[in-house]
Amino acid sequence: MASSDGVIGLRPRLAGVAGFLDRFLLPLVLVVAGLGVVLPEPGRRLDGGGAILITLAVLVFCTGSSVAFADIRGMRAAAGRMALVLAASTVILPLLAWLASRLVSGAALQGGVLAAGVAPVEVASVALTGMAGGEVVVAAGLLIASTLLTVLLAGPILGLLGAHSAVSQFGLLSTLALVVALPLIAGCAMRTLDPFGGRERSLIEILGMASLLVLLWEISSELRLRASDGRVAVALLVFLAAAGVLGRLLARGAPGGSAPP
Repeated sequence: MASSDGVIGLRPRLAGVAGFLDRFLLPLVLVVAGLGVVLPEPGRRLDGGGAILITLAVLVFCTGSSVAFADIRGMRAAAGRMALVLAASTVILPLLAWLASRLVSGAALQGGVLAAGVAPVEVASVALTGMAGGEVVVAAGLLIASTLLTVLLAGPILGLLGAHSAVSQFGLLSTLALVVALPLIAGCAMRTLDPFGGRERSLIEILGMASLLVLLWEISSELRLRASDGRVAVALLVFLAAAGVLGRLLARGAPGGSAPP
């Protein structure tokens, strides 16, 4: 009885922690990113052991746990829009990256900017979509399709734009399976079977936001900032701004998401 009362008493505290993290997520992101840049060595040591992939897998699992298998039917309703988004982004994003690469000099730096135009959708974007109340299933479908397109087309597109391709097809597909597909399926299975009757939701929310902060810390720890990187940063910001406008245009008319449960 005492044990049951303890569990019941713990739930409001977990809900309070989850609410705090959600409310102050933006300042926490800035603080954590700053710590990664100022004190990079711990994050780099973790990344050397593959911690980023583990963190991503945890993040995807937490996101998947908000979706039941029955919700996957929503992907069929959005299939037409997803095809339009993939076609438009596959053609337009490399062109935007090529234009942005003209802002820097040197083959290596230009190739780095061009690579942003053919890179697959970031794994963390699935979790961010869920936190923003968007359609997690559609975001995961775009992630998987985007990665497959990168495997097939990144090399030819980069060659056409004058850059060298170093894309490992096997590496991308294996990462997609281990970091996205399996954790997403495991999370969906837990939500569908619901063995804890929803009592774990606050804990999952805390774990998801904590893993997002850890991921940002690990990534920011890998930054090696130099004064000469200013033009590269400007080029990437120009590309991201143009890509954001493209995303906004493609999202016009799409049904709005709902807040996560």
